[in-house]
Amino acid sequence: MIDDAAGKPSPMFPEFPISEESSTQPQPSRARLGDIPVEVQVVIGRAKVSVAQLAATKQGSWFRLDKRFGEPVEIQVNGQTIGYGEIVSDDRDNFVGIRMTSVESRL
Repeated sequence: MIDDAAGKPSPMFPEFPISEESSTQPQPSRARLGDIPVEVQVVIGRAKVSVAQLAATKQGSWFRLDKRFGEPVEIQVNGQTIGYGEIVSDDRDNFVGIRMTSVESRL
């Protein structure tokens, strides 16, 4: 144990030997990482309500969101915002989709 300038003993950390067996393990390839599923969510808006308002909801109830028609929607992957987009539709199959309009720079 080596004392530092303040006279306090330095902490001792255990050493873990690296076995030859663990160093030769194959690393995951980028192709395999690309196969990992992630969940994409689109947040069209948010509303804050009281517990009493939430408890009083029934069929036909509605909440005013903090967004207007035409404003960008938030795109999240596994709960983290990755960008923003606009809602689009597929005329052939009547599906709803999102067109990316911006991507967060921290990706």
